[in-house]
Amino acid sequence: MKKTIKRVLITLVLGIVSIFIASVISFLIFLVLPGDPVLAYLPSHFTQEQYDAMSHMLGFDRPIIERFFLYLGDMLSGNWGHSISILRGAPVYELIMDRMPSTLYFLLIPLVLGFVLGFILGNYTMKFNTRTGERVVQILSLLGFAIPIILLTLSFQFFPISNLVFLWIVLTISHMALTIILVRIYLKNLSKDKTKKHSNILFILVVGVSYGIIYTFFIQIEIMFNFGGIGELLLQALSSTDNWVINGVTFIILISAPIFIIFSLFSFFLFGKIRHGLTDKQH
Repeated sequence: MKKTIKRVLITLVLGIVSIFIASVISFLIFLVLPGDPVLAYLPSHFTQEQYDAMSHMLGFDRPIIERFFLYLGDMLSGNWGHSISILRGAPVYELIMDRMPSTLYFLLIPLVLGFVLGFILGNYTMKFNTRTGERVVQILSLLGFAIPIILLTLSFQFFPISNLVFLWIVLTISHMALTIILVRIYLKNLSKDKTKKHSNILFILVVGVSYGIIYTFFIQIEIMFNFGGIGELLLQALSSTDNWVINGVTFIILISAPIFIIFSLFSFFLFGKIRHGLTDKQH
């Protein structure tokens, strides 16, 4: 029980720290974005006094630390500013939420299927505990993770693909292969043999980095193939220098990554508990 509480607390602390770091990165990106965010709140013709008053109202003349916490409060409350060029005056939060279903529709199926199949196959491959068997599983898993990424990159460059089902299959295979690798590491970490154990913190970092990479790749694919989600909105915002929209999409991507990682870690913990319970019943 104490070990479970410790793992949960470590995961929560890591998640909170990751979200805070993601917020800081998002804020710094917002500071260096091209264009003037104040203009989104002003009419086509304005005076310097109007500009200064609006800049003061938005808090842009305050110390940097105070600006960060104002920024964080606005982002967490959905006050993400207004579009200046894509749809002038439209709330950025509404623009992004309108696109979010398309992105989730593209991402959720391969993520869920990859998780489920990865846990099932990862658990099954534990039967092959010989050195040769372990090497074969590792090689096949790494190939299963890398080949879909290479295939998608080459296909996009030479044979543009817009078939959503094909993308789902390829991304599911990649996610499943990564999950198999991590399931094997996790199950070995549950072993009573201390020589096979790894640090829980190290495992959390491995999961974070691994899923952070694949999550970023998923978002990149969504952008590359323009499925009408937040990726396409980001491209439009970048091409038209709509900094409030760029900021909103960047914030969503940076914040959702650690949230997804936390979900992944809790999934592993739940999987371990279920497996341990089933093993006890068999004995």
